[in-house]
Amino acid sequence: MEIRSDDGARVRIRPVGYQPGIDPPDDPDRVTPGWQDWLLVEVDARTADGQTWSHHYPSLMVEEARALGSWLYGQARAAAEPAPPPAAVRFTEPNLALRSRVIRRRRLELIVEFSAESLPPWMRRPTTAIYPLILTVSADALTVAAAQWDGHCEAYPPRAPSRFPARGPLTRPRHAD
Repeated sequence: MEIRSDDGARVRIRPVGYQPGIDPPDDPDRVTPGWQDWLLVEVDARTADGQTWSHHYPSLMVEEARALGSWLYGQARAAAEPAPPPAAVRFTEPNLALRSRVIRRRRLELIVEFSAESLPPWMRRPTTAIYPLILTVSADALTVAAAQWDGHCEAYPPRAPSRFPARGPLTRPRHAD
């Protein structure tokens, strides 16, 4: 997915495969012991003043990746409400987190927080360092990004039933053979 800010900053995030060296199950209903559902996530970011960096790292579990899509859709919907509270989503691996707040009707400030291996190369790396990339976006642009993210995630089935609730039209019923 790609999210572009009004000021020229942007972030592209997409899963590019399962964690290397660990094969996913052929059948998600028959999980083999030892398979972990970590996704390699590729990130390409640019600040408003033109500094760029990229990396890929096993940053999200499959179910977390799918939950991110729901969270993005939820933030886009919340931007239509009169005074929604700020929201955040964090993951097992602390490399990536997102926060949002509505700045006016149908406009959001989305803060993508990078830490650990995801920090820009020009930053020193104390264990507590966080680099916030601030993006000002429309609710419509965030909805498009959420749909792009869901499309990326379709290629990576979860290994076990999700701990997160399923959502609307992308949920497919299971058929017994």
